[in-house]
Amino acid sequence: MTKKEKGKDIRTALYGAVDSVKTSVQNVKLPDVKAPEIKAPNQVKELFKKKPRKDVQDIDVEPLTIKAIATRNAIKVIYYLMAADGEIFHSEEDKFDAIGTELSPDFMENKEQIVKECKAQMEKVIDPEDYYDILRDGVELALSSSAQTEDTFITPKLLVWDLLTIAYSDESYDESERRLLKYIVRKLSIDKSVFLEMESSILTLMDLERELNWIKTTDRPYLTIENMVNELADRKNVIFESVKDLIAL
Repeated sequence: MTKKEKGKDIRTALYGAVDSVKTSVQNVKLPDVKAPEIKAPNQVKELFKKKPRKDVQDIDVEPLTIKAIATRNAIKVIYYLMAADGEIFHSEEDKFDAIGTELSPDFMENKEQIVKECKAQMEKVIDPEDYYDILRDGVELALSSSAQTEDTFITPKLLVWDLLTIAYSDESYDESERRLLKYIVRKLSIDKSVFLEMESSILTLMDLERELNWIKTTDRPYLTIENMVNELADRKNVIFESVKDLIAL
């Protein structure tokens, strides 16, 4: 592969960072259900005896870990993030279509219905200050109702990476977008250091892309420009490989 081929357009590499995860529940074995044991009179009395009080802090609560998200639900989360700043830009919609198609082969057939369901959630706003809460509720519902089916899935970290590419597609990472993204990161139990590294990586990629575009407009000798373009392309590919390793962990 030539260096020029390595330096392919940023959005192509972003979309193809990691393949979506496919899973099935055909072979899932349900646990055996035992009939309730009938209590004898003496056993019934034991039920009414006062038992030692257990403080809240003594109760071990196993946090729910989301290991995979159904692509349809993931696409909804992406749409909510696009709407976080109050306006969906053309560049965001282009990237939404590209990522949606990458995640699901029948995305374009289902897009209208998915968007309709998202807009129905967003119409629950009563007052303007409710807007963020309504989006967050939509995200929570999409993640918590991501029942496993024979449909395709993506991993939590891949979803966060896709969300970052959406957030930066208009080169304006709005505070409301970051707030919602941080909520998603917490909801998916992704380590904050991983999220911050992803953020740093995409910021660096955007800087390199801007530098590439600037170099191409200069009147420097062709060989000088070519060497600089190749060097920047190599740096971009190093970052892409790092991100791929990070997502795969």
